[in-house]
Amino acid sequence: MSTTLITPQEYQERVSRLQQRVAEAGLDLFIVSAEESIQYLTGVSYTPLERPFFILIRPQGQPELLVPMLERDHLAEAASVRKMTTYWDYPSLPGEGWADRLLELTGSSGAIGIEPTLPAEVSMVLADRQPAVLPLVERLRLVKSPAEIELLRHAARYADMGVERALHAAYRGASLLELFGQGRAVQTRMIQEVGYDALLSSVLVGAWPAPGSAKPHDVPPVGARLEEGPHIALALIRVHGYCAECERTSFTVAPDSEARSAFAAMMEARRRAFELARPGVPCAELDAAANGFLREEGYGANLMHRTGHGFGLSTHEGPWVAEGSEEVLAPGMLISVEPGIYLPGVGGVRHSDTVLITEGGYECLTRYPTDLESLTVGGAKLRQRIMGALTRRVARV
Repeated sequence: MSTTLITPQEYQERVSRLQQRVAEAGLDLFIVSAEESIQYLTGVSYTPLERPFFILIRPQGQPELLVPMLERDHLAEAASVRKMTTYWDYPSLPGEGWADRLLELTGSSGAIGIEPTLPAEVSMVLADRQPAVLPLVERLRLVKSPAEIELLRHAARYADMGVERALHAAYRGASLLELFGQGRAVQTRMIQEVGYDALLSSVLVGAWPAPGSAKPHDVPPVGARLEEGPHIALALIRVHGYCAECERTSFTVAPDSEARSAFAAMMEARRRAFELARPGVPCAELDAAANGFLREEGYGANLMHRTGHGFGLSTHEGPWVAEGSEEVLAPGMLISVEPGIYLPGVGGVRHSDTVLITEGGYECLTRYPTDLESLTVGGAKLRQRIMGALTRRVARV
């Protein structure tokens, strides 16, 4: 299924802009290989697995796809590339595989460029050509088109819905299984309203319970319970390839003074980042404003990450809202704002929003409440507890 809302003309324009960048870089050939880059340029959903895909882009002329024979008819749906070469399955007999076809297609081309994410196996095949490593497609993807922004709005709306459902299901003693199950309702709404490409759409709704929420990339067991401390409810949504997230710090027991202080500091750090979110501001300044404030407040040892990152065909892409970033905000960029404080043995405190940079400043696409009162949930009703117990019993957690 091709990405909705984005027209064939837009895909063709993306290829033309890339050809211009290839020419400006002084290249005779640029090899596109990353899955998201190929989706960006063609609109076709696929999963490469062990069979690599390539688009060969020259400053002039038609781009050419190199794909496994298995995908020939599927890739014929590409909106912007009509010329195609195929190779036999992986692994192939000598002379019939992707490496043989790739070297044939590069031919006597002079200066060659490759993407930074090109796998080492492919890089070794091209090593004798001494290719330049350039993020040409990544730079094109930084600023989103109106059609891309519309898809990101959809994703943000479902992210809000996911957090709302997760917190509605939360109560003291609730298991993560009960919260993760809320993603099914969000997925159903997506299918009904915008369609669902299984390769380009996904839903993750859940929470990281305290004290494990102090380990932001840990994976808690589904049987873990929401008890005391700050929990982080989250929804990570992908709609026809385009990603958004909403995260909220929540409580099933009234927070103590330590958690309240950390929550207040996190909110002030967010305010300072949002205050700078507008075109022309370096991303490094947003990070310095938010995390710099938290260090001043004494939380330097409790920081683990930058203030944010970009959204698009990936949940994490440029622009990077980090002190080491050289990127500058521009209209049409999407970023997260998510400074976090992580207290060992207590839990993590972090909100995350999907934010569009506009001509005049910013628009927060995720709009679920952020205040402490709204995020302190009450006790469960009897029916909710019974259903939770039945769910845990059936799943044996």
